[in-house]
Amino acid sequence: MMAGMGGWRGATRRVSAVYFALALGGILGALWVAHRFHLGAAATAASLLPTLAPLFLSWVTFRSGAERAAEQPLEDIAEHLAQAVRNQWETEVQVRRVNDPYPMTVRWRAAPDDLVESWPLLQATAGDWPGELGSVSEEWANSPAELEGSGAEITRVFTERVPTRRLLVLGGPGAGKTVLLSRLVLGLLHRRMTSAAGPHTSAVPVLFPLATWNPTRQDLYAWMAERLASDYPTLAEPAPKRYGQIDRARGLLGRRLILPVLDGFDEIPTPLRAAALSAINEALPMGHPVVLSSRVGEYREVLYPHFGLPARLAGAAGIELRPLDAEDVAAYLRRDAGAGGYAADRWGPVAAQLGTATPLGEALRTPLMLFLARAIYNPRPGESSHGLPSPGELCDTSRFSTRVAVARHLFSAFIAAAYRSHPRYPCPWTPQQAQRTFVFLARYLHRVHNATPDLAWWQLRRAVRRSIPAMVTQAMCLFLSVVFMAIGFMIAPDADNRIWALLVGPILGVFAGIVLAVPGWLAFDEEPRRPASGMRWAPNWPGAALAVATTVLLVAPARLPLASAVTVGLGVCIAFGLGVTSADTAVAVGPVALWSRDRRVFWTLTLGVAASAGLGPWILLVLSRVDAAGQAAVLAGALWLGLTIAFTRTAWGSFSAAKFHLASRHRIPRNLMAFLADAHQHRGVLRQVGAVYQFRHIDLQRHLARAGDDG
Repeated sequence: MMAGMGGWRGATRRVSAVYFALALGGILGALWVAHRFHLGAAATAASLLPTLAPLFLSWVTFRSGAERAAEQPLEDIAEHLAQAVRNQWETEVQVRRVNDPYPMTVRWRAAPDDLVESWPLLQATAGDWPGELGSVSEEWANSPAELEGSGAEITRVFTERVPTRRLLVLGGPGAGKTVLLSRLVLGLLHRRMTSAAGPHTSAVPVLFPLATWNPTRQDLYAWMAERLASDYPTLAEPAPKRYGQIDRARGLLGRRLILPVLDGFDEIPTPLRAAALSAINEALPMGHPVVLSSRVGEYREVLYPHFGLPARLAGAAGIELRPLDAEDVAAYLRRDAGAGGYAADRWGPVAAQLGTATPLGEALRTPLMLFLARAIYNPRPGESSHGLPSPGELCDTSRFSTRVAVARHLFSAFIAAAYRSHPRYPCPWTPQQAQRTFVFLARYLHRVHNATPDLAWWQLRRAVRRSIPAMVTQAMCLFLSVVFMAIGFMIAPDADNRIWALLVGPILGVFAGIVLAVPGWLAFDEEPRRPASGMRWAPNWPGAALAVATTVLLVAPARLPLASAVTVGLGVCIAFGLGVTSADTAVAVGPVALWSRDRRVFWTLTLGVAASAGLGPWILLVLSRVDAAGQAAVLAGALWLGLTIAFTRTAWGSFSAAKFHLASRHRIPRNLMAFLADAHQHRGVLRQVGAVYQFRHIDLQRHLARAGDDG
């Protein structure tokens, strides 16, 4: 993988070097030819030389895109994906401090019989499957009771104990379902890598958060393919031609090289859950392994509805997560505080109520509540416990009379605890700033995105009125039109038809404005533009039309040589033909990396368009001895054209416009990406799922959204 990256970077450097050499050589050659011969033909030849660089760049980007599409078979792509998924979840487990100070033991038992298929039916179903799928294994559990286990045993339970390899994971709010699924994913990847039969013999487990899926709008395969392309951008590229006209994500799904681990069935809106289960069964029929997690009550409601037909995950066994053991919780909290010290002793009153029917005893039975309690009351490394709130306050039943009251207090105090000052690690944001930002983001997700957990930076422009960022594009197009008018006045001063000469600039300006304003407006339509990670050759008819119009208008009224006018038109055509593409590496792209790549493409596209559209006209003006002001106007116009095109073809421009607007109103920090990365890596407030952030738990997001509504 790293070798491939090094080769790609080396190729990029070589292309850049050739591009620079051609551009420099073209400019110097143009000036020499013009000075040496003093001829119109020479001027024409001189003006053509600078086009070598953009032509070479467009050819290379076109060829590289075509070659990448035909490089790897899907089995090799699956291998790269497996490595990416493993790296992603190993990093996420570390960031979430799942193993700090040690992994909390999560235990489970067989799910209630009324929620799953009968065991004899599962055995008979699996035994009747054709081929190797129907091979009866001695490892199969003889009854649901043998599914009981804890921790890392989940991998063996799924692969060996469940005959159908279709598993339902049930548990209450904050019971640790997602953490258990991440352990399952890592366990399956390890087993896949160490399998004697080789890694190609098993599918790659991928965790899909179901909250963003609407089964009435997208079938499961289409949604999973979209999610794969978002989290692993190279999977959006076309699959090799022998697999048909599909992208890599659909190719992997179609060849069953993906094992879906579907997380958060309960986060699908209630009216859609029955349709979702039916769609899952249709897309992943018997014989296709699958894992589905849900809260118990929400799954039971679908199985036993008051109205409508019941639905269930066909052919699935089930497990239910158990509450944490009271002794394990007490030992964990004391160990995290520093066993044997003052901070650990402060947990004495709390330990006395663990495992009881008190509000505190009922609340501290899940990994989520345990995480919040340790974050609020335990000192961090290098921090003193003096000045921290006492965990004994949780025992006050006059303040916390119910389990819900305890949970609400822990949610409310968590942000301030995560951002409290530390003597060694100063934080750029105060607890008040962090609280205000997270409340705004939670409300934004609930009101604008229908309570989805996915916080995608490129969709932030939907947090502001559509007219605000769209006005930015309109202003850019208006300015560009004015610049085109000025250029037209300068290049046609000696035309015989003065009226026609004066119309050259306005016509070009209006045409350019229309060509750019329409995609600019569409850039802020309902679906935000996806981030870009590279450039490619993507010609379009509006750009070609503008190039033809430019050539005709310059030849007829301005009496420029035909080749000179073609030079200008060709530069405009190339400028509009530069497009964007997705990532080149089969790795999980995090939000910050994706933002950084999109920003780089923005500026590369800006400069590439400016060079393609501006060098030719600038050389013509130099040879025509137009004054410095005219030359500067041409270069400024080319640069502004580049900015406008980049603004409409990448996500960074609209994101920046929305970010600055929201920051000016003190809704979010000015350096939002640094804030989000810090909240994920150092505060534990956010988690990273592929290319998006999410709040650490959906209940934390809901609490913050309600806090915003109350405030």
